[in-house]
Amino acid sequence: MKRYLLIKQLQVQNANALSSPFTYGFPAVTAFLGFGHALQRHLNRYVSNDAEAYFKKLSVSGVGIACHALAMQDYQSQYESTLKLTANPLDKDGNRPSFVEEGRCHLTVSLVLELKNLGNGLEDELVEAVADLLMGRMKLAGGDILPLREISQQIMLIPNEKKSLHRLMPSYVLIEQRDLMVEAMQSGQDALDALHGALQLNHTCTDLGEGKGQWQTSRAHKGWIVPIATGFHALTPATLAENQRDSSTPHRFAESVVTLGEFKMPIRCETVSEIIWRYQQDGDLYLCTQQVAEISIQ
Repeated sequence: MKRYLLIKQLQVQNANALSSPFTYGFPAVTAFLGFGHALQRHLNRYVSNDAEAYFKKLSVSGVGIACHALAMQDYQSQYESTLKLTANPLDKDGNRPSFVEEGRCHLTVSLVLELKNLGNGLEDELVEAVADLLMGRMKLAGGDILPLREISQQIMLIPNEKKSLHRLMPSYVLIEQRDLMVEAMQSGQDALDALHGALQLNHTCTDLGEGKGQWQTSRAHKGWIVPIATGFHALTPATLAENQRDSSTPHRFAESVVTLGEFKMPIRCETVSEIIWRYQQDGDLYLCTQQVAEISIQ
């Protein structure tokens, strides 16, 4: 039986905003499902005060993402933006040391975790354990999670019904719109052209006569359509690599998979399960998806 745990208004500072090699802004979906998987592993070995492991068989099978606020750490100058990067200490020669920088953002999100194998009567213990783990033990998208204000109001189990989505307001939930990419690619466009075509602004002018005109701006699709990083495509077979971090785990190089998503208000959805992202692996594709469909790489 599936249960849904809501973690409401989670404030995160300095989260990684570089979601893929050519997109930045909202963190990648893989970061949120990675958070859910890390929380599951912590809960599986969590021991309460009476030394009993309550959540040994608990699994987090999916995560719903609702964004309340996001502030990019960048400088805005007219139409240009520059990332705010760290000023690292000088080395002995007075130069800045080599350092792989990352774009950062501050954000406030609510997460809905889809749970399996939660024992009966363990609701209070689960809330207490999750609150304990969030206090200094976990990160989200590489960012620091700020302390919760009111645990009983921010962590709770909710039913799988439309009324539960009202608890996410005001926010925008992230919904997969991969079908828009598939439709454009079936019409002859390649993946990058399909992505650009869905995001670009089209400016047209209507001649009103007497040297006057009216400009209009439109997009190919309605809604708040955005590019999102949803997984990885393997480039090499799984094998051991020289100087890898874990010498016992097979390693493979991969590239990011980017598709289209939509931010829309939670009350436009019908059930909680509709907003849940889940893992899906098919051959060399490792994805986070909301759709159950045949996957192919072009």
